[in-house]
Order: sequence, then structure tokens, then C-alpha cells
Amino acid sequence: MLNVTALSRLTLFAGVFALVLGGCSSSAPQAVEEPASVDPEVVAVIDGQSVTLDEFSANFERNGRVSPSDSVSLEAYQDFLTRFVDFRLKVLEAQRIGLQDDPSLQTEIVQYRMQLARPYIMERRVFEPLVKEMYERRSEMVEASHILLTLQPNDSPADTLETYNRLSAIRDSVVAGASFGRLAAQYSEDPSAKGAPGSPGYQGQLGYFGGGRMVEEFEDVAFNTAVGEVSEVFRSQFGYHILHVTDRKPLPADRQISHIMVRLQGASPADQAATESKLDSIRTRLEAGEPFAEVAQATSEDQNSSMRGGDIGRLAFDAGLPFEFRDAAFGLESPGEWTGPVRSQFGFHFIQFNEAFPLGTFDEEYESMKTRISQMPRTQAAQDAFAARIVSEVGAWVDSSRVMAWVNEMSQDSLIRWLSLHDFSSEMEDPTFIEFADTSLTLSGYADYFRRAVPKNVRTVEQRIYGVADQWLAERAIDYEIDQLENRDQEFATTMQDFRDGLLLFRFMEQEVWNKATADSSAQEAYFAENGSNYRYPDRTRVISFASPHEEKLNAMIAEVRASNLEEAWSAATSDSTFFLRADTTFISDPTGSMFDEVLTLEPGSITDAQAYNQGWIALYHDGIDPARQMTFDEARSEVISEVQSSLESQLMSDLRERYGVMVYPDALQALIQ
Repeated sequence: MLNVTALSRLTLFAGVFALVLGGCSSSAPQAVEEPASVDPEVVAVIDGQSVTLDEFSANFERNGRVSPSDSVSLEAYQDFLTRFVDFRLKVLEAQRIGLQDDPSLQTEIVQYRMQLARPYIMERRVFEPLVKEMYERRSEMVEASHILLTLQPNDSPADTLETYNRLSAIRDSVVAGASFGRLAAQYSEDPSAKGAPGSPGYQGQLGYFGGGRMVEEFEDVAFNTAVGEVSEVFRSQFGYHILHVTDRKPLPADRQISHIMVRLQGASPADQAATESKLDSIRTRLEAGEPFAEVAQATSEDQNSSMRGGDIGRLAFDAGLPFEFRDAAFGLESPGEWTGPVRSQFGFHFIQFNEAFPLGTFDEEYESMKTRISQMPRTQAAQDAFAARIVSEVGAWVDSSRVMAWVNEMSQDSLIRWLSLHDFSSEMEDPTFIEFADTSLTLSGYADYFRRAVPKNVRTVEQRIYGVADQWLAERAIDYEIDQLENRDQEFATTMQDFRDGLLLFRFMEQEVWNKATADSSAQEAYFAENGSNYRYPDRTRVISFASPHEEKLNAMIAEVRASNLEEAWSAATSDSTFFLRADTTFISDPTGSMFDEVLTLEPGSITDAQAYNQGWIALYHDGIDPARQMTFDEARSEVISEVQSSLESQLMSDLRERYGVMVYPDALQALIQ
């Protein structure tokens, strides 16, 4: 099942359906409870069709519940039932009057599907499996060593086989008891295998690593090889490998680390004495309780981190740190602890553990891991594999006899030139070259595609011809799967149906309620004539805001207001052509939680100090109290329209409940509470 976070990222409309069904209170009459249903699984009957408890619950989970962890009262379920029935009635009526046939509505549905389908399918079939795998592999780590024999892009099949056989022989020696490390130092073509003792790669030792640190082929073998075992020979983009898994254990949480570094100066006794003296001085200051950051700023020879108090950021255990540094940093037990000096190939280090960052839940880590994975070759490989599976399942045909004739009749250079330049469309016949599902590509279409395609990992012209065909088939396969989504993925089908229903409901309400209420001025005036006394302004403070980019000039105006009055200050300000000043009037009756609240504490005729606002400055003037009064029709019109809409909708829903024979059984919802 698609995780909730991923689905919310993909559901672009995010709530025509939820807005009407799950987010707004219904203006329609509450459902009248009918006698108990004969079937306890039925919560409502609409137009002769039963709404089951399961159907209701599924809709509530998608559109009514704020959070999956929330407890829900019977009243909340019953309120949702009223709104759900209203929703279904509006959709039914919209279909009855033919709104679903509106071309503009159909176009909007198609456009939405185009926006949603491709990201949805990539999320479900490509990213989610990769993120899930990485998440699981970031909870543990493998320790392994490897031996690499490299391959070159232009190696012949014979060269490739010879390399494979050499590594197989080395593996046989390891299995027979030879030292893996000694053979790695002797034969591995990874340069790090001959590095300094303790450095990553020495004698093939890669240290510990979790998911996402190695190329996919290497990582897959490492996590699927038992501790103590030597893998079979396998291939990656670098060549052939064997690896020896030596340990597996939980991966520690990432840590924020600081360090103080003292570089290695030389091998003379004087150099060593100077280094020892500096290390002793640093240790003495730290032991005396001097803050680590201050000592780092004063003494660390790592210029990149010393100005940050030695902070070298958030580090993972498997980030490729020198082993001595890594083990010391992750051996500290509590934030604030330090250790040192620890020696690495870079020098001596005092190390402080600042903060731990435990792995979050799958949903919490999803986006960051997805971003990381999207930059890895394995994402494209997963997409290619997904497309290849579809092609294999559906079946495809390529005119291989024609390909063989081309290859046998022409040299490689001539064939590529001919395919790139020949105008197949000018020939009498333009036969089909590739078929897939209900799609085909003619010879001229393939030639045009051939000119633009750049297939990977091909050595011969025959491989290139088929590689281009595979690229075209991969594109068509994704398109095919997108076309089949509603049939293959119930969650996507439900999402699309929700969108269609929500859009249909929106058009229905727009046509039958909102536009009618807005256009019917007679109904508005009649409503206001009957209910006008309900529309009143309370006592309101009249606030004039003066805004300007000139702080000094605004302060001078404020001083003038306080010294004399607003009229004289305004006259002086507006006579200065270099003083840009804007005045706006706002009425407030109650605290707003904004800067305007300060005016409520002032006497009429008072002004606030200038405050920074919107890349400029603003001052607020108390211009007196506007006494309570009744609104005019124009002032109340927006509220009146809303009331007229509610009245129209209420009558509409009563009519629809009668037309479609609605019966509701809210007592059946007790089962959801129990």
C-alpha cells in the first residue's frame, strides 16, 4: 500500500472532494434517523443503493479523519455521514442533468490525470521500493573487504572472460585458506588496497557501510552474503569483484562532531617535541573545563572548521572516515564528551560528540532518502528494469530478420550512416518495424528515432540497433502502464474517481447554488430587508497607517503630530516632494494579534513610534471611534449572498433527499466505535 505521506505528495487536487465532504460544515438539514436497518452493515440507502459500513469507513479514512492516530467520536462519524450523503446526492443530480458531458470538465479531468499518473507510477514502482530498501539497509551495516579486477569499455569478450577466470582463481585460493588481505594487496586493482595500514581500502578492507554507500551491485551482494563467507565473482561498472563479509551489526545514529586537529610536522625530535607540547597544552585546557569550541578556534590547524569551533557537521558512521577517527568519535557515549589525541593519516585529533540523530520513521526519512536515491544510477536502472518487465509481460516484436539482413549486407560504419541519412518515408512501402501492445513503429519512424537516440553499453552496430529499439519500447511501456493504471492500481482508481466526483460536485454547486445566489439581486435585497437588523458594525477604532521607506522623515512627521496635530503634520509631509508617504484607513473592533493592537491602548489623536514593516517603516494613528451602526446593503452584501446560498442549498438538499429516497441509519455507526 502506498504510504500516506507519498500519497499526499501526489494528490494534487488535495481537496475539492475533501473541501466539500471533509472540511466544511454542511448547510443542509441534518440526516433524519430512520428506523433501524435490517442489515447492520448498511448506514444509508440512496436511490435504492446501499452504503455499507465498509464503504463509509473507507471514505472517512480518506477524507474525514485528520490523523490516522486520532480517536473518533460517534458524533464525528454521524456528522460525516450527513455530509457524505449530501455529497453523493449532489453527484447523482449532477450526472442526471448531464454535467459530466461538459467538454471543459472532461478536459480538466484529462489534464489532471496527465499531471498525476506519471509521478504516481514512478513513486509507486520505482522510488518507493528503492527508498524502502535503503531505509532497511540504513538500520544495519556490513563490514567487508574486496578484491577488484577492472574492465575497460573496449575489452573484448575474450579479455572479459580472462579477467573473470583470473578472479575466480583468486577466489579459489581464498576458499582454500589463503589470506584475503594478502591477496587483495597483491592482486586487487583498487589503488586503496595498497594504502597505509588503517586507511579505508587497506588490503581490501572497506570497513563498515550501510545502504547507499556502494554501487548497487556491490551493495546487493554485500547485504546478501553471510558473515564469514566469500561471495561469488560478480560484476559492477568498475569490473569484477569478490568480497569477504566479516561482520554485520546495527548502524549507529549519525552524529554532530567537532574536532581540534594538530598536523604532523616532521620526523625530527624537535618536530615531535613541538607536537607533543601543543597536544599537552590542548589537553590541559580541555581538562580544565575550557569550552571545546573556544580551544578549537584558538588552536586547531583545520582552517575549514576552526572558525566554527571545530564543528565538522553531521557525520555517518560509514561516511568514509579514517577508521581510528571514526571509532573514537562513535565510541563516545554522551553529548559533550571528548577524547584525544587520536592519530590519523592527517594528524592528531581531539574529538567531541555534540549531538546524535537517530534514524526516523520511514515516512520521516522518505523525502531525504528519495532525494539521495534520485541522484544515484540505481534509480535509472530501476526504471529501466520496470519498463523491461512490462515489455516482457505484454510482449513485443522487432523485425529481427530485417536487422540481420542489414548487418550481413553492410559494414558497421556504412549501416549507421545509411540508417542516419536514408529517407525511408519516400519509399513505396513503409513497413512496421516494432510492435508493442496496440502501438507500432514503422521503419521511417524508427530511423527518425535512431537519429536522436544514444543507447548505452553497446559495442556493435547490431547492439545499437536493438538498443535504440529497447529505448523506444521502454518509453512505450511506461505510457502503456500509465494507461492501465485504473485497472491495475485500486488506490489510483479511487483517487481519480474522487477527483471526478469532486469536480462534478463543484460544477454542480457553482451552477445550481453559488452563481444563482450571486446573480439574484432581488433575493438578496429581500433577504436584507427581512434580516437587515442582524448586520451591524460594533464600535470600531479608526486607524490611519502611514507607511514610508524614509525612516528619518517618518520620525519627523510623528514628532510633528505629537507636537501639534495630524493636519499640520500631514500638510508638511505632503509638501515635501522627496517624502514618499502612503496613508490607509483600517477599522478594528477587537485585538487582531497584529501591530494594530497597539492602537487599542492609545488615546484618540495619538500615534505609535515608527516600526520596521515590509522593507520600510510604518506608524499607526488613532483617529477616533466609529460608533456601532447597522450596515448598508452594499456593506453586508457578501454576507447576505452567503446566507442566500445556504438557503438555496438547504432547499436543494431537501428536494434531493426526497427525489432519491434517502434513508440513513446512524445507529449502525456504533460498530465503528466498538
